[in-house]
Amino acid sequence: MKILNDTQIMELLIVGNKEALELLFKKYYKLLIVSAFYILKDEMEAEDMVQAFFVDFWERKLFNNINSSLKAYLTTAIRNRCLKAIEKETQRQKKLADYQYTVSEIEEEQEVTVCEINVDEIMADLSVQRFQAVTLVHYQNKKYKEAAYEMGISINSLKTHLKLAIKTMRDGIKTIR
Repeated sequence: MKILNDTQIMELLIVGNKEALELLFKKYYKLLIVSAFYILKDEMEAEDMVQAFFVDFWERKLFNNINSSLKAYLTTAIRNRCLKAIEKETQRQKKLADYQYTVSEIEEEQEVTVCEINVDEIMADLSVQRFQAVTLVHYQNKKYKEAAYEMGISINSLKTHLKLAIKTMRDGIKTIR
């Protein structure tokens, strides 16, 4: 086929001439690859984008929508497709990051829950007085004097119960790890 201008190519496309599509492809392929590469920064992706565009251009008869110059339509169409692909990838990356954040949050919650369960089990192994001493001082935030009075023991006895309870709890945690 001889060299045709854009108007002649358009006329042939409208009547369904596949050779006109091939001429159009050969004429603008390199320009469109450069345009796509400028936006996408990836040569293979740029080539894929341009090839997919030409397939859509023919199958969906997009040439029927052209009201301006053919070159302007093609470069604008490629630019828009590239920008849309970047936006889609950005949204995909954001969703992936959100998912990873959610998964890590859930994992952290599960780890905390496991530790809490183990602490509860360790606390259950304490004697009644040691458990009461830890509960009064560390959970109810009572002063030593108040806790000792409530338990009916001296402050020194309370301190001994706390010291031994903490030692037992530390030993229990070490065995878990």
